[in-house]
Amino acid sequence: MRTKFFVFTFILFAGGSLLSSCQKEINLTTGSGSPATPVNQKPKVGTVWTYLYTKYYSFGGVFSIATVVYKAASEETLGGEKWLKVIDQATGATVYLLNEKTGALYQYTNNSSNLFFKYPAVVNDSYSTYNSGSSEDFTVKEVNVTLSTGLGDIVVNHYEGSSGGSLKEELWYNENVWIAWQYVYFQPPFGAPLFRISTLFLQTITY
Repeated sequence: MRTKFFVFTFILFAGGSLLSSCQKEINLTTGSGSPATPVNQKPKVGTVWTYLYTKYYSFGGVFSIATVVYKAASEETLGGEKWLKVIDQATGATVYLLNEKTGALYQYTNNSSNLFFKYPAVVNDSYSTYNSGSSEDFTVKEVNVTLSTGLGDIVVNHYEGSSGGSLKEELWYNENVWIAWQYVYFQPPFGAPLFRISTLFLQTITY
């Protein structure tokens, strides 16, 4: 039987357009093919990320493709700190509670503050955290690498998250857009091979 397990998560390609007179979209393109320098903006209340979300069968075929829109809807105070509440705009469900602190992007999960992306970082930096409902071990695989995206070339760090000794996800982080790409993996039972279950590519971001 073909295994059909689906994990909902988020990560990313990007492109830009002006959505309103009070919102600016990040322009990462240089027109030269060289790494672009992002404008000095950070996600805040009102920021909207549009992603292309693809789910796959265990044998590698595409099951579905959809557009997913996340929005930084509000700030929430938890544990004495302010967290940016990112929701799925279609359902209103909370996707992340995020807070950029010195040296990292953190998320509020499991009733506490947890390191999400160490930044700046060096290759092979590792740390334990809590993500997507379980404990997860993160390793920095690449730093300051260039992704060619619809936004232009952007510089990212590449992270891998593992749980129980099995690869769980890959994430590409940029300090101005946060999650740029995400690959999510699933390990079926009974020794079946690990497979990539979904991808998330950033299409646009508006501030």
